[in-house]
Amino acid sequence: MRSLASPSTGLNPVLQRLALLQLAIATVWLLFLSYLQAQEVANLGSAWVLLALYVPLQVFSQWQVTRRNIQDWQLFLHLSLECQLFTGLLFFTGGATNPLISYFLVLLVLASYGLPWLLAIWMTALCVADYSLLSVWYQPLLLHQSHTLSSLSLVDWHLAGMWLTFVLSALILATLIPQLLRTRQRQQLEIQQLREQQLKNEQLVGIGTLAAGTAHEMGTPLMTMGMLLDDLIDSQAAPALQPDLTLLREQVNRCQNSLQALAKQGREARNARQQLASDWLDEQLQRWQLSQPNAVWQPFEHHSSAMIHTSPLLDQALLNLLDNAAEAGQQAIELQTREEQDYWVLDIVQPDPHAAAALSRYTPYSSSKQTGLGIGLYLSNASVEQFGGNIELRALANGGSRCTLSLPISPLPEPLS
Repeated sequence: MRSLASPSTGLNPVLQRLALLQLAIATVWLLFLSYLQAQEVANLGSAWVLLALYVPLQVFSQWQVTRRNIQDWQLFLHLSLECQLFTGLLFFTGGATNPLISYFLVLLVLASYGLPWLLAIWMTALCVADYSLLSVWYQPLLLHQSHTLSSLSLVDWHLAGMWLTFVLSALILATLIPQLLRTRQRQQLEIQQLREQQLKNEQLVGIGTLAAGTAHEMGTPLMTMGMLLDDLIDSQAAPALQPDLTLLREQVNRCQNSLQALAKQGREARNARQQLASDWLDEQLQRWQLSQPNAVWQPFEHHSSAMIHTSPLLDQALLNLLDNAAEAGQQAIELQTREEQDYWVLDIVQPDPHAAAALSRYTPYSSSKQTGLGIGLYLSNASVEQFGGNIELRALANGGSRCTLSLPISPLPEPLS
């Protein structure tokens, strides 16, 4: 049995359309019985009682629509109840001679669309059996004087009713089927997006596992190099090499600190914090300048009261974007901030005329840089998407490139009382 967890997918659209159809067919029956009552047709009491049962059926429909988990057997039960109720109304109003009997086809269309093959076959068998019984056993329409309608008026009434039923069925199918097809297409698109997201998550897990293993393997060689460099520095064996040895020791310390920070950030990666977007940007620019002494950017104003959620994942994502923008050209990058609707937006522009060419050559997991791995942009985009943001790369008319980072603005914290 299928079980769907969202009211916007699966069987819920079928139930929503079915609830509207029930309301429409109940209105048609109300007008039809009122017409027969005005024509003094006898023995309509049972038909009025059955029509009143459409009220609890409509309530049942609305209750099912609001549920988050709808299963096949529930839709089958729903269609079966309406089929039997509809059969009862036909029995007291002429049986197979009643042109409204064509509504069975609408129920079969809904069953064929929303139910698996076996249940759809059972629904078809039920409709065929009801139609066959109504062809043999039914209560003819009688006048108040207890004689049957004349053959001429009955034929005229039946032909007019058949035309009206055809028009209503055509309108129902013309509006119902396209909507259901669009709903199914939207569901398939959502499923495809979920599969892509799952594949991306699996790739991220794989990258994270490899990164953890690599960091663990690097720990021992770095510690060994650190000990050897300490011995060489302390021994003063080669005074001319002391500045170089000191620089190497600083670089080894930096690598060890980065590994420790990586382990700490891995534990706190999902711990989001709320802060001013301008303060967060200042912190990351200072951090970027420490790691990239040659990093330069044009001065700009970015004072903003927008609050955003940040985390070590977003910190690293922004640093990767700044690195890519700086390395895409020979000019200083330009930064601009703004607020659009519910998003805080940061534009990172590389005005170099040759920067756009690098975008066209970008391929995940490959890099033209000697020390690059080609996964910085991929990981940055994945990190930003986890926090509801997005990254957009665009080539400029002058040959430069623009990277736009959008992060959702979080509500301001309430003041402490």
